[in-house]
Amino acid sequence: MHDLTTITNLITPEQNETAAIVFDALAPNTRRAYETNLKAFAAWIGNDQLTDPKLCEYLQYAFDCGKSPASLRMICAAVQWLCTSTDQPSPVGKRSKAKIKKLSEAGSDRGRGQAKPLTYDNAVSMLTIGNPLDKGIVALAFMAGLRRSEIAALTWNDLEESENDNLLIHVRTSKTNRAGEDTDIRLLKNGFAKAVRDLRSGASDDDLVIGLKPQRISQRITALAKQAGITHKLTAHSGRVGLASELTARGASTTETMLAGNWKTARMVAHYSAGAKAQRGAVAKFL
Repeated sequence: MHDLTTITNLITPEQNETAAIVFDALAPNTRRAYETNLKAFAAWIGNDQLTDPKLCEYLQYAFDCGKSPASLRMICAAVQWLCTSTDQPSPVGKRSKAKIKKLSEAGSDRGRGQAKPLTYDNAVSMLTIGNPLDKGIVALAFMAGLRRSEIAALTWNDLEESENDNLLIHVRTSKTNRAGEDTDIRLLKNGFAKAVRDLRSGASDDDLVIGLKPQRISQRITALAKQAGITHKLTAHSGRVGLASELTARGASTTETMLAGNWKTARMVAHYSAGAKAQRGAVAKFL
């Protein structure tokens, strides 16, 4: 169990036990983000009182240091989580929310923004030039719409041969299904299924399909995209964004797209496929 008193001076040892239990239940990426932000904030605030005006002051300081609007929102989320977990009044109030809005407008050009979509044609071209491991990563990221953490966790036991030489991918746990309670099955077909199937080479059911850490998976896709002559930067999440965009462009309904990538809300599908919808919209049809 984590000792949060080594991360932040904003809680007492008595509050640590409950907070640490909740902290350990968070997704690993969320834990790392909260830990990094809470350490920095605790070092900055020192022994000063945790208030809305003080948080505003820190947000301005972080912005002046080059933080993006997304990073500022993560700071607030980390502080909000800590206070909620320890039954403390949260300093995230009207002032800090207004500050976030103002700084978001001023820093609209900062940060990664949404990942660029990996198109079907680009994915196919990457399958023709990549080494076997990279081909498998591309297939899982695009046609299965897997996040990089899901690709990293996938074992051969999670793959099932299906009709027409298709592969079914059983996603046991994910960002939105950490307990593994929801049924989440994705489909790979044609060259995408072959790219993953070709990786097996005598591996046992319990072996990892890819065997790389999430960050390394993203780096491999970025490097392969460059090799393929794709001018905009792609990451592992580009496959998931591209799946939503391509399915929408080809006429799939929102419900069909949600099922294909196991999106929980139509809002995320709409967000990822906004460009594709514009391409099929009234301007494209009538002008």
